[in-house]
Amino acid sequence: MEYPTISARAQRFMLWWGYAMMIMFGLSYWLLIRLLPLNPATDTAAQVAAFYQANSLPIRIGAVLCSWCAAFAIPIYVVLVAHCVRLEKGIPVWSILQFGGGMMMTIFLVLPPLFWGVAAFSPGRPAEITLLMHELGNLTLVTTDQFFIFNMVPIAYLALSRRGHALNPFPRWYGYYVIWTALMFEVGAFGFLPRTGPFAWNGLLVYWIPFSIFGIWMTLTMLVMLPAIKRQEMAEAAEAKRHG
Repeated sequence: MEYPTISARAQRFMLWWGYAMMIMFGLSYWLLIRLLPLNPATDTAAQVAAFYQANSLPIRIGAVLCSWCAAFAIPIYVVLVAHCVRLEKGIPVWSILQFGGGMMMTIFLVLPPLFWGVAAFSPGRPAEITLLMHELGNLTLVTTDQFFIFNMVPIAYLALSRRGHALNPFPRWYGYYVIWTALMFEVGAFGFLPRTGPFAWNGLLVYWIPFSIFGIWMTLTMLVMLPAIKRQEMAEAAEAKRHG
């Protein structure tokens, strides 16, 4: 089955669009919402309420910007699926799973800023209610990583199983990195259990490693896909020249 290709210009636009939105999301989360890293899970209701009272306006502005940018991965995943689908025969089940997992991921990226924004919206409410919204936002951020695997496993599978395919844009090392990223993200669910240590919601294994490797993965995806788009563009130009 032959699938039409997306123009090189459109692919580059979508990649840079999504990447720019990711950077804006990260900066808004860091500089405005001010929960990089997350506050300790041992904070009392009074401490959490005081944080939102002191930062109400910047948190709400950050929630606005993060809500606009939380779907930054969608245009990037459109480009990825456009290349993945060319590696499959018949119904492209792996590509469908990859895109579906990416869509689920974006939903769980927009929810934490929404909850933090609600916590900051009425800072004079009872502290226990603000604590509830704060915990909901933090735990939604770190414990919903399970949905990432449905996006990453298809990419890794196609990267490693279609090595001889002329249209495969993924180097072998990229496939292995995606596998490692998917496995590390699965640790996030442990954030429900301890309040301190590496498995806490602000700990090394639940927060810092997934947060870091996700940004690296998105950057590596840019570095992999831009040359692949260039090769596609050159191949299409050569094909047009032969038939011209």
